[in-house]
Amino acid sequence: MNPIERAKLLAQDIRESDEYTLYAQQKEEVDSDAGIKSLLKEYERLQMRMQFYAASGQQADADETQRFSGLTALLYNDPRTSAYLLAKLRLQKLTADVLQIIGEAADIGTEFPG
Repeated sequence: MNPIERAKLLAQDIRESDEYTLYAQQKEEVDSDAGIKSLLKEYERLQMRMQFYAASGQQADADETQRFSGLTALLYNDPRTSAYLLAKLRLQKLTADVLQIIGEAADIGTEFPG
């Protein structure tokens, strides 16, 4: 079997995994609330900006940093959004582990923090 066909099977395995199933359930729940969905969108936007600043060695704007910290606390203190974010992290960890294994097999040196 060629690698593309195996990748398709792997994609199906991921969609059937406990990590994906839980993530999909949690995502459906938070997406059903427009207010929560909006807060999560803003959180993810700010999170990407914070990661950009960290990766580029730049200092993040103090207002953005404060907004991100407050939003993080708010979202992790709500059981629904906390469950969603943790499920998303577990799914991201699974996919990062898969990518690392593939990278090692291809000898391209993909290393992920953690």
